[in-house]
Order: sequence, then structure tokens, then C-alpha cells
Amino acid sequence: MEAKKVMILIRSAPYGMATAGEGFRALIGLASMGIQTHVVLADDGVLVAHKGQAPEALGMHKLEDAYSQLADFGARLYVHLPSLTKRGLLKDDCISVEFISDEKLRELIFEVDHVITFN
Repeated sequence: MEAKKVMILIRSAPYGMATAGEGFRALIGLASMGIQTHVVLADDGVLVAHKGQAPEALGMHKLEDAYSQLADFGARLYVHLPSLTKRGLLKDDCISVEFISDEKLRELIFEVDHVITFN
């Protein structure tokens, strides 16, 4: 039996709400169960991949560090390039990720069994 494929879509900024953190917990759980997990950071979610975050003033942990470790869990991390560009960020501003175009995002959505969105 082929492993299920799930895409986690994170669309909200890393801090100010628990959304990106809860998305991380969900994707770690899925990946640890052997489910092929793809994580896409889009819209304000691209800020999760921004290098040099300093959320200590908010009393929060760096999500940058957590998301940097996704490959260790077998999950693939993508940043939606049009969302990154719209926010004035460059590829070099990001942790190690794969960049995904609108077309590749559509293809991925049709390839997976389920899409879970964290807004």
C-alpha cells in the first residue's frame, strides 16, 4: 500500500498567532507516522522561513529553527515564490527550502491526497 501524501499549507505569519506553530506540530505528527508530508509556506507564511528571526521579545521560540529541521523528519519544505517576492524578500533571505511557483503549487495540490490549511 502506497503511503498517503499530505500537504500542509501555512498562510499566516510566524508570530502573533499560534497558527504556524500548530501547523508545525501537525506536520511533525504526520511525518512521524510515515505519511509523505509536503509543507508549503505561502502568503504571510513565507515569513516563517525568513532567516534571523528574533521572537524572544515576544517570549516565543524561533520557528525558523523548527522549520529548518523538517528534512530530518522526512518532510519537504517549500516557499511559494510569488508570495516571497510580494513581501519584498529574496531567496537568500530564507532558510534552506525549495521554491515553488504557482504552477508547481497547483501540481502539488493535485498530487497529494489531502491539503490541510493553517490560515
